Amino acid sequence: MKCTRVFNMLLWLTVGLGMFSCTQKQPPKASDVEDETIAVPNQPDTADQVVPMPADSAHLLGVWFDETIKSPEGANVAYQVIAQQQRVFIQPVAFKGKKLQVSDQPVVSPYATEIRKNGDHYVSLESPEDAYEVDKEGNLLIFHQGKLVVVCKKIL
Repeated sequence: MKCTRVFNMLLWLTVGLGMFSCTQKQPPKASDVEDETIAVPNQPDTADQVVPMPADSAHLLGVWFDETIKSPEGANVAYQVIAQQQRVFIQPVAFKGKKLQVSDQPVVSPYATEIRKNGDHYVSLESPEDAYEVDKEGNLLIFHQGKLVVVCKKIL
């Protein structure tokens, strides 16, 4: 399993820049808004501003759509990969329709799983039989017990 250079560069860049932390006490809710776009970043207009980021901030590394499953409410599911301090997390995000609102300073939810680099892929700390890899096309590959279980398309 070979992790792409882009993912590694993004990971090291975000770790070097610092991250923004927040907590979320409720599970992610699916939006009732339907639109033609699948991912829309929520970013303030800071083109002319230089804002120092606190050392404990979080940074969005990417978002991948999992077209194989739905939430218990029937919503679509995507995965966010977030860097916070020296740690990396993956968490599910539920959304309805084709519009997913994401932030470049995301909240690490209680449903997030911490992952660590292990050779050329990432392994879940909570469930070591789960592994994650980004292929050459930018897709997120999710493995369980060494077997590929899903390929998620990169959307952001």
